[in-house]
Amino acid sequence: MKTLKTVRASLTRHLTVCALVAYKFHKDGASFRINSEDFQITEKYELGQMSLMYFGKIGNILFYINICTYLYGDLAIYSSAVPKSLRNVVCSLNNSKNSSLSDFDLCWASSSLTRMDVYRIFVVIFGAFVLPFLFFSVTRSRWLQLLTVCLRWLGFLLMLSLSIERAILLRKSITVAASLPLWNPSVYTLFSQPEPIPQPPMFQPHNIPNLFGVCVYVFMCHHSIPGIVTPIGNKHRILYKVFIPVFITVLLFNLFLSSTAIIAFNHIEDLYTLNFIPDQAFIDISHIPYTIALIFGYFLCLFPVFALTSSYPIIGTSLLGNIYSLCSFFPVFQGGKAKTALKYSLPFIVALPPLCIALITDNVGYLTGFTGAIFGSGIQYIIPGVLVYKARRQLSNFIISSSNSVVTIRTDGEHQNNSSSSNDMRTVHDDAMIQTTSSNTAESNEVYNSTECLTTAANNLPQTVSIIDKYSYHRLTAKFTMHASPFQSIAWILFIFVWAIFCIVIVLIDKIHHI
Repeated sequence: MKTLKTVRASLTRHLTVCALVAYKFHKDGASFRINSEDFQITEKYELGQMSLMYFGKIGNILFYINICTYLYGDLAIYSSAVPKSLRNVVCSLNNSKNSSLSDFDLCWASSSLTRMDVYRIFVVIFGAFVLPFLFFSVTRSRWLQLLTVCLRWLGFLLMLSLSIERAILLRKSITVAASLPLWNPSVYTLFSQPEPIPQPPMFQPHNIPNLFGVCVYVFMCHHSIPGIVTPIGNKHRILYKVFIPVFITVLLFNLFLSSTAIIAFNHIEDLYTLNFIPDQAFIDISHIPYTIALIFGYFLCLFPVFALTSSYPIIGTSLLGNIYSLCSFFPVFQGGKAKTALKYSLPFIVALPPLCIALITDNVGYLTGFTGAIFGSGIQYIIPGVLVYKARRQLSNFIISSSNSVVTIRTDGEHQNNSSSSNDMRTVHDDAMIQTTSSNTAESNEVYNSTECLTTAANNLPQTVSIIDKYSYHRLTAKFTMHASPFQSIAWILFIFVWAIFCIVIVLIDKIHHI
């Protein structure tokens, strides 16, 4: 197995060659161009490989700690959402609304088990079910993911249509059973007592901290973007053609789903699907509309069970791999016995902490806000900004180095005519020599885009120059132009860092206040 130093050296050498090949100098030696074709992404690079390329040992350790803690929070949410959905389905409502029941109410009138007891039993059962999957590498999950996507879209469409219909019925004040569409499980609560039209407040300051975490969690995909970019054929203006439309679509979809929820329900559960639990007191399965309502209601209530359970082994395997990568930075885990111990202990290390958190609390909203704001901010804001900063600084180093060490090639004709020259490559070390060479023997010193010769220029790269600082005083970098980017100025990176720290501090204050 390659050591960290060897892997980093290999990746850096590969990037160095690819970047230097892009520099095509003119005959006067005073300017150069950069072509986008020279930077085409043809190999798949994951976020972990990029961190190895640009971060040191401490940076990589912090990177993997951030990734692992976020995935732990993700699994804690799953470990809580699935048992909570199962508990709310099997426990009777006792002629009460789901929102008015507490964790200490009896699950069944004929049993002494409380709702929290049943919830914890389901947590243990769920853990015993998913733990064996962590001992295997879940890689081929295409059909499982396709099935999950179909179930997600079916669930989303049902939630939208049923909530819109309920909002219309509330505003028409229809409470007679004969006038109601009996296939909608969310309208059965209107039989027992009429409900007022929902009038949610326009602004709730105490929910702002939770908003930060939920928004980060909803839009969290930054750790997957490097792997998504590679298969895309035409990457020209990919930001404007793919990613911005996708983020806008996700934003509009979430706004639509949230808007239909607040106009249809006076109380929204932290798991929105629990608002569609059918009331069995008014359901007669001998009639088809009632049966359809029962199917729709239980499908939506069990929707998190299907969707999250299918994703749990994939995320758990990803967390297991990241923990293994984190352990590889410490010499104590390099031995054969240590690796064997990790192989059999890591599945338990991955599964037990989220399950323990789920045993303590079933507040999915709290877990989502905490995971998104504290751990997700690093992945969404800090890590991408630092990677862009490091990449642009390294590219700037190549540019400055090219002004001090330019590798040239003689043409084949000159090589045949000049028998006194034993080599067909020459290196010029300063700007004065570049000017002299270009003016006297312009044709013999034209620089070609050869990988072999340009690799020589990568040996003595300066380490203190950043493209973000815009060294316009340098003659070569003054003529170097790059595509416009929000990260071209250091102010944008600082703004992202300040925003991430602000979100983390606000959420921490709020969570500590509620403990």
